[in-house]
Amino acid sequence: MPKRIVIAEDDQMSNEMLASFARDLGYEVVSVYDGLELLEVLAEKQFDLIITDLMMGSIDGAVATEILKMQDNTIPVIALTALSPEEITLTYDKFIKVFHKPCNFAQLFEYVASIIG
Repeated sequence: MPKRIVIAEDDQMSNEMLASFARDLGYEVVSVYDGLELLEVLAEKQFDLIITDLMMGSIDGAVATEILKMQDNTIPVIALTALSPEEITLTYDKFIKVFHKPCNFAQLFEYVASIIG
């Protein structure tokens, strides 16, 4: 059974590119476009990993991740951001890893494979 990833990225092109790359590697992918959608899909389905953008619409990736942790959700979360390391100092501990955009997809999914296979 393929590992399941949810991708939360508000930029449609980036979301589609990430999802396509993940599917080509054999992952099952669900795409959402903001933190609220992320929380809704996680309430309905099980996933092995979350990849989320930090800066999104209604609820950003950091807030959505904090809500998940308050709900005792232990799904590993990887963050993607265009912000500098200095701008996200307070959010680093919410994620297993933070990748800065532009992100090298091969490196990202090499890390994903090391976490979930």
